[in-house]
Amino acid sequence: MVSLTRPTPTRSSDPLTALCQRSQNAGALPLLTWYHGADRGELSARTLLTWVTKSVYLLDSEGVEPGGVSRLSVCGVRPGHWTSCVWLLASWWAGLRVDLTGQEEAALEVIGPDVAPVNSPDVLIQCSLAPLATACETLVPGAIDNADVLAAPDDLVAARPAATNAVWLTGRQEWTGEQLFSLVPLSQPVLLSPDRIRLGGSELVATTLTSCLLGGGSLVLVESTDDLATIAAQEGAVDV
Repeated sequence: MVSLTRPTPTRSSDPLTALCQRSQNAGALPLLTWYHGADRGELSARTLLTWVTKSVYLLDSEGVEPGGVSRLSVCGVRPGHWTSCVWLLASWWAGLRVDLTGQEEAALEVIGPDVAPVNSPDVLIQCSLAPLATACETLVPGAIDNADVLAAPDDLVAARPAATNAVWLTGRQEWTGEQLFSLVPLSQPVLLSPDRIRLGGSELVATTLTSCLLGGGSLVLVESTDDLATIAAQEGAVDV
């Protein structure tokens, strides 16, 4: 249950700047909360930023350069998992264009535990999707375990996002940075139910998370539950 007092939300110009500001000004408050059955995970702004920048550090160490494509196959498998959100933001942070379709040639591909890569990306990262991001039980040959990002330094890696007029996200439609920054900001905790996640997929999760960052809100992702109303009440979140 959310118990800390949330400061008055402020409008941010872009989601990456917003994440930095939230980490500094309200770093301990939940930004991303995840439910799957009996499992619950909560990432504050500070924790989410740490995951993002550690992931970018791993990409840097593997020679992934800005301007390439990040094919997030993991988002197709588990769009409502918190790890998928980390890699969405990490890809933008590193200046990569996120592909949710699986159709583009990619410098980076991020997959789940039971999914083979689409083809042969330059860098392949495999996620266990366990609640606490433990190591994969079986690693695809040539893949880097997502758990390895935890060994990266805690130092903040400077963001180098793509130009605002460039495509940042490809799903059912292409989204430029400008289009993402123009999304309606959300200033309160909002919840995406299992049905909404299933129907809207990773593109809905990506745009809703962006709106929360822009407006100072927070996102509750519910992959599965027997009592959605109780979760919404506990988190003080509105179903969207």
